[in-house]
Amino acid sequence: MLMYLEMRYTRRSSDAVVLYTIVSAIALDAPENRSPGEYHGVLSRVFFAWINSLLLKGYRTILTNDDIPTLDRNLSPKTMRRVILQLWSQRDKPETKRTLPLALFRCLKRPFFDVILPRLFLTVFRYSQPALIGRSIQHIMNPSIKDRELQGYWIIVSALVIYFGLAISTALYQHRLNRLKLLTKSALIGLIHAKIIDSPSVSYDDGEATTLMSTDTDGLEGVGEMFHETWAQIMEVSIGIVLLSREIGWVWPLPLILIFLCSRVSRYVAKHLKTRQRAWNEMTQQRVSAISSLLGSMKAIKMLGLESAIAAQVQRARETELLVASKVRWMTVYYNASANALGIFSPALTLVLYTIVVSAKGKSLDTETAFTTMAVLSMITHPANMVMTIVPKAIAAFAGFERIQRYLLKPVLRDRRRLLPRSTSISVAWDPSSGHLTNPAPVIEFRNVSIDTKPAVLANLNFSLGPGSLCMVSGPVGGGKSLLLHAILGEVAFTGVISLANKRIAYCAQKPWIPSGSVRDVILGVTSHGDTLWYQEVLAACCLTRDLAALREGDDTEVGNGGSNLSGGQRQRLAIARALFSRCDIILLDDSFSALDGTTKNKIFENLLGPDGLVKRLRSTVIFTCNSSEFFYAADHILILSDGCIIKQGSWKDLQSEFTSFARLLPESRKDHEMDDPQSSNVADRFTSRIQACDDAEIDLARQTGDSTLYMYYYQFVRLINLLFVTACTASYSVFNTIPQYWLKIWTDPGANNTTLFVTGLLAISFISWMSTSGTMWATVIRLAPQSGRQIHQRLLGIVVSAPLSFFSSTENGSILNRFSQDIQLVDKQLPSALANLSNQVFKLFAQAALLLVAQKWLVVSLPVCSVIIYAVQKVYLRTSRQLRFLELESKAAVFSSFLESERNETIRSFDWRREVVRKNVACVSNAQRPEFLLLSLQRWLNLVFDLVAAILAVSVIALAVAWHGSTSSGQIGLALNILLVTNTTLLRLVESWTTLEVSLGAISRLKMLEEGTPSEHFPTETLSPPENWPLKGQVRLTRINAYYNPGALALSEVELHIVSGQKIVICGRTGSGKSSLLLTLLRVLDIESGKMEVDGVDLARIPRHLVRERCFVTVTQDPLILYDQSLRFNLDPGNSSSDELLVEALTKIGLWSLFSQRSEPEGENTASLQYHSDAEDDDLDISTTLARKISNFPILSSGQCQLLAVARAYVKVKALRVDGLRPVILLDEVTSSVDYATESAIHDIIDREFTSQGHSVIMIAHRVAILAGHTQPGRDLVVQMQDGRIDHVTTDLSALGQPGIIKQE
Repeated sequence: MLMYLEMRYTRRSSDAVVLYTIVSAIALDAPENRSPGEYHGVLSRVFFAWINSLLLKGYRTILTNDDIPTLDRNLSPKTMRRVILQLWSQRDKPETKRTLPLALFRCLKRPFFDVILPRLFLTVFRYSQPALIGRSIQHIMNPSIKDRELQGYWIIVSALVIYFGLAISTALYQHRLNRLKLLTKSALIGLIHAKIIDSPSVSYDDGEATTLMSTDTDGLEGVGEMFHETWAQIMEVSIGIVLLSREIGWVWPLPLILIFLCSRVSRYVAKHLKTRQRAWNEMTQQRVSAISSLLGSMKAIKMLGLESAIAAQVQRARETELLVASKVRWMTVYYNASANALGIFSPALTLVLYTIVVSAKGKSLDTETAFTTMAVLSMITHPANMVMTIVPKAIAAFAGFERIQRYLLKPVLRDRRRLLPRSTSISVAWDPSSGHLTNPAPVIEFRNVSIDTKPAVLANLNFSLGPGSLCMVSGPVGGGKSLLLHAILGEVAFTGVISLANKRIAYCAQKPWIPSGSVRDVILGVTSHGDTLWYQEVLAACCLTRDLAALREGDDTEVGNGGSNLSGGQRQRLAIARALFSRCDIILLDDSFSALDGTTKNKIFENLLGPDGLVKRLRSTVIFTCNSSEFFYAADHILILSDGCIIKQGSWKDLQSEFTSFARLLPESRKDHEMDDPQSSNVADRFTSRIQACDDAEIDLARQTGDSTLYMYYYQFVRLINLLFVTACTASYSVFNTIPQYWLKIWTDPGANNTTLFVTGLLAISFISWMSTSGTMWATVIRLAPQSGRQIHQRLLGIVVSAPLSFFSSTENGSILNRFSQDIQLVDKQLPSALANLSNQVFKLFAQAALLLVAQKWLVVSLPVCSVIIYAVQKVYLRTSRQLRFLELESKAAVFSSFLESERNETIRSFDWRREVVRKNVACVSNAQRPEFLLLSLQRWLNLVFDLVAAILAVSVIALAVAWHGSTSSGQIGLALNILLVTNTTLLRLVESWTTLEVSLGAISRLKMLEEGTPSEHFPTETLSPPENWPLKGQVRLTRINAYYNPGALALSEVELHIVSGQKIVICGRTGSGKSSLLLTLLRVLDIESGKMEVDGVDLARIPRHLVRERCFVTVTQDPLILYDQSLRFNLDPGNSSSDELLVEALTKIGLWSLFSQRSEPEGENTASLQYHSDAEDDDLDISTTLARKISNFPILSSGQCQLLAVARAYVKVKALRVDGLRPVILLDEVTSSVDYATESAIHDIIDREFTSQGHSVIMIAHRVAILAGHTQPGRDLVVQMQDGRIDHVTTDLSALGQPGIIKQE
């Protein structure tokens, strides 16, 4: 229609504009573009009728995210984020503990106050019930009252108004509280995410932001409800005391005395709970951080054979978390015992004391006073109980406020870089004859720059670069090359002046940031589309066309978590393509060719940085850090860093004459001799698309209807004795908590005069009830919850660690992390309580129904009707609520992924993608809150339905009593109305507990589905136990090996290789040719389809994989595994089997001990010299303390230093295995790609001296092969050239590689 209007009114432009605007507004305001609350009427919103259509749809079909309506505009996470950030920036300083709560209050002021009015009405209707009970009993007891029929009529009308008003006001109050909860969560998540974006980049993730976003924010979402319930409950207690004083006279202070005594326990809890809750949250953070590190490095962990060691470390963190949590749980048990004592003993003691008083006066307890007093007392003790229950919750909440505020107040990144004046940064004249700009203005300028790290690494940096220039930066490991780039990005503090022509910079980190998505998504960055011709040109320049052509889905192929589906070279090329596609004026490449083979590297360099390269056409300024002088010839400017400063700079022509003076710091200028084959790779089918649970019909069916087997599955994690004890305690509590109403009826019946018996009985019943509920809490919180939480976490961890590598390539890390965070939180905090509450409410409902039928026999007629209504409602409700909860949790996984990806914020900031990343996070939060809001609204609908059912029953009881007053005694009507006072609450709590249990069982359902749907990498045939001294020689034989990433996707084809003891095998080939696949196959990370792998004559396919990785091979991976949240000792020796002396020896030989042992030593200390020094250990240094420190507490390690640390770990493991008489095979995957020439040469010396000369077979992947000529022995060692997953040729002479006469292996 809009298109028609545009065409129809082209000539009459003014009319067309007006009409077009009107129709557009109508279209945008259509119901499908608004939330239900915005276009439904008042009655529909009050009675939640708008949700009926979705209920029926959820009952009949499977719900998807497309079925969930949009959020109300007033619930927009985008708006909340903007408002809270503005208020936080305007906060008063200095900050106090109340700063964040006050900022949140100002942000949510309107929805906060919107809750007050329905809460006041709720109090009015609630406290009208005792008066209604008293008036009804009077009406029954006085048959001769004047205007009896008129009074009866008004009693029925009053009952209608009170009970229906109670139902509606409760629904409105809870609904507005739910809106406040969502807004609170949106605001806090927005604050935390904004802090992530603006925080200094770190080389590791401590999990703090993710934990705050999940655990702490979830604990704070109900802070508004706590506040409103506190003032309302205090007001209700005051009203109740006034009403009580009218009934029982001067005895009324007794409940206040009991409240005061119980509040002393609350005070004790308030004093000690805060620190214990904070400690629990911190332990949870440490565990989640460890799991996040595990998931992000699973490929390296499997290659290193560290699954068991790291899984045990994570489980120990879980045990520590449960130990810390037990202190909070014991406080909960004490507190609940105190609070329940108030609710149980207060009515009993008050009635007993009142009875004693009236008995002393020669009177007896009358029916009206007894039941009215009981009703009033329940309305005093319940709110008093609630207030005391809120206290520990509020304390825990404010502990969350403190943690979040402490995180928000961490130092922010302050960009001190300057922009060059526009007049000096614009393009100037281009001289076609010379091919350069005439008098170019600088694009990057450093003046007296020093890095302000402690200690400083770089000082007195002075240089400038013009537009279109190429600057090569080189130097030793830890010399500050990456730090220089971070200074240009504004990621580190510095003194001096850094001036840039443009702060939008294309940055390729040493470890590329590869977010989840398709290849195309990664290259395009945050843009949804781009210049197609330019895109294709970039692909060709980065040598990606060939790779993509071999993929079944082309550039729509999913890259996996962090690019886990890609090789190291492919990840680097994707990052380079992304940088090139962005067309930035400045490009920073941080050793971005380190994982590329020689041919591909040379071709990409020529395509990008050659005379006719794309970068030259763009006239972008490039700074390229490297550990090689190979491309110095093409540089316009060269910077040589060493000893914390620039020791040489200038053009290659200027520096050639002085090259020998600093050549020791660099690799030789050389070409890497590698063969490349232009044929396309046939192993690309290894890429898999992400697997979604909703694609499985059986899972969808279980999601809709529930799965009864889940209960038995969960019970296996809970000891039978715990389950029986909880059941017995809840049954006992339910019976003895309900009996006092009937006991009171018998007590007040005519002829009942044994006061001592009734008093003693009431006190005994109350004591048994209190003991039962305290036992329930103890069994649930102290026994059942830790038992199930420990075993479920262990089972989940075992499933994940045992999964094959393909599982992690096809499953989002955020989704897995959600299992360990959100689901474990459900298991710890909701599921045990829901199980106990369900048992409790079932027994209470039976007891109350029995008493109700005793009190009013006519209600038997309504029993079938109520049963049918309740059954139908819960059946429809549960089908839909299960699906909404499933959608909510799956949507939360996207929020986790958004946070995890945002933590690599230096890349986001460099490309100036903040807005797009924020927009994505807001969209994820909004999508997660859509099903959550609908689920909360559905719960309100359920509450309203049952409140209305209870209202009808209450009105019916009163109507029957009024109509047939002669057939109903005053005791019966008092009993019935007092039971009805709590029966609707019991009914609601029953369904809520059942719902909470079903929802919490969703965590168990996902665990069960994960266990059933996740294959294990361990095969039943892997049962052979090798000899104790295996491997003795390290001889490897591969016979016609065909390996696959996934069934049908071959990674290796017909590979044959024989390796003798002490032989060195150098594997070369183009990136993606199958080099790493060969190592993965040897390590049994990839499965073989056919063929045979033997080490010392033992078939590896028959040996358990953990033994293959732990005993048979010692591996150093391409991406070094550094666990920053673990100690230096654990990183070197995860099995904790080596002495401190051996660890120090390894670090000293590798040149890192001085870095770790001297805190005052510069981070950029030259580690090129790897010689052993006997005086390296200071006499006063506590070696044990140094080794026990976390890696994150040391100066940040460069990529080269991380590789050195990985080599040290291999050295420790080899020495330890050699002591046991074993001679493992050494696997080295590009271990020198990020180190300088001297360090590389020294590493090869260690390999020769400690490995090869000791009889170890060494299989190493190398791209920089020229240096290996001096570290290979012709006639003994082999050079294997791979291509497309096959061995192309084998030579025994490295110098002959790429020349005629290549020796083919027989």
